[in-house]
Amino acid sequence: MAALDGYPISLTLAMDDGREYSLTLVSEALVRWQGREYPAKSMELGELRFLTFDLQKEPRHNLTLVLDGAEGLATLVTCRQGLNPKRPTYIETDVLTGAIALPGKPLSEKRHGYTDELRGKAVEWEYEGGFRIVHIYVTERYYRIRLLQKMGDPDSPYERAMQNYTDRTEPAWYLRIRPGVVLFGFTEDNMDRVTPPEIACASRCQLIDLRRMETVGRGFGQPGGDLDVFRARGRFTDPLPGELDPGSAYII
Repeated sequence: MAALDGYPISLTLAMDDGREYSLTLVSEALVRWQGREYPAKSMELGELRFLTFDLQKEPRHNLTLVLDGAEGLATLVTCRQGLNPKRPTYIETDVLTGAIALPGKPLSEKRHGYTDELRGKAVEWEYEGGFRIVHIYVTERYYRIRLLQKMGDPDSPYERAMQNYTDRTEPAWYLRIRPGVVLFGFTEDNMDRVTPPEIACASRCQLIDLRRMETVGRGFGQPGGDLDVFRARGRFTDPLPGELDPGSAYII
């Protein structure tokens, strides 16, 4: 990966909030952010690096980055949980674009930008372990899911708790990282409103290579729970009747 090979890797990120952030990839499992070290999980997708770590586990304060050393670009996704006393599992998400200050090179003026290239499409993802699910990218602001299998016994507490979650539309965002590569994220805000507290709101963020139909990503849900990373393979599939219907109690 150009400019991001070997360890340690020390970077200065010039982000569009006007601040510079210092990041050192000490190893695949450890980063130094603003002078402090944190356990981290790092994955590569082609020439891109997907990096995620918690500044604090509970209440959750998670940082997820996409680093493109060849283009000198970076996107930072910040998620915080536990800020809303009335909805303690709710997750607040901010997306910040910027550039990597590379030695001997001018700071890039390009940026990763929002995109609607997945609008109206559906992908069936199969994760390691065999779990399959369909993501329907309804618009550039929302997505839906189609479950292909039950999460547990139909009479389990989980399935009973999920019975009110009939409109599986959730807010989402999509950034074009490179041609054919999209950073996609969502928060289960709608689910969090209609399920009991034992079904925690979850945040997912994944880097999708539409040319190879491969994705890497991270997720978390329950406050204080483990940070999950994953890799999956996908294939385009046809949306079912009604899955692209804009009619939803959730969409404004």
